[in-house]
Amino acid sequence: MISKWKKNRTDRVFENGFFDISKHECENESVDISHNFYVINTYDWVNVVAVTPEGKLVMVKQHRLGSDEISLETPGGVIEHEESPADCARRELLEETGYRGSRVTLLNESWVNPAIMSNRISFFLIEGCEKVQEQELDPAEDIDVAEYPLEEVISMIRTGEIDHSIVINTLSMYLVHCATGFDILPSGLSPEV
Repeated sequence: MISKWKKNRTDRVFENGFFDISKHECENESVDISHNFYVINTYDWVNVVAVTPEGKLVMVKQHRLGSDEISLETPGGVIEHEESPADCARRELLEETGYRGSRVTLLNESWVNPAIMSNRISFFLIEGCEKVQEQELDPAEDIDVAEYPLEEVISMIRTGEIDHSIVINTLSMYLVHCATGFDILPSGLSPEV
């Protein structure tokens, strides 16, 4: 039977203001093993599927240093202190794209990568999105905005033009939502925000 690892000691081994890394000295008595695990601790995130009244998806393009590629993505970002995930979704959409929507629906929440990260991500659908202002980008952001038909977005996933795993997960949540309604929400979560 699987059991949780017992944390005997935790030390912060790195910190930079955006994330830190913790070293956990652990033991698992059921298999008689001791091991050190490293966990990245950072802020929770949101990702947004923004849909116009015409049914197009509002997408962003930006350079990502991890892949050193221009990435086509759904809008998203970091949840600020004492900000709700839904408010963050609205804010990030407006700041990154200049679009505002009329209806916000929580599609799902999940761990980003529970093997090595302690943060969660919330996936939102914002419908009725229209451009209402210019972008309000952070100093280190350079983002292009464009609207795409859903069929084209699906094709770009198939061809690998969209290859960001969180974006693919976000769009998959949206496609499941379109096909089944709210059946993808874990028990206890409400889509109404």
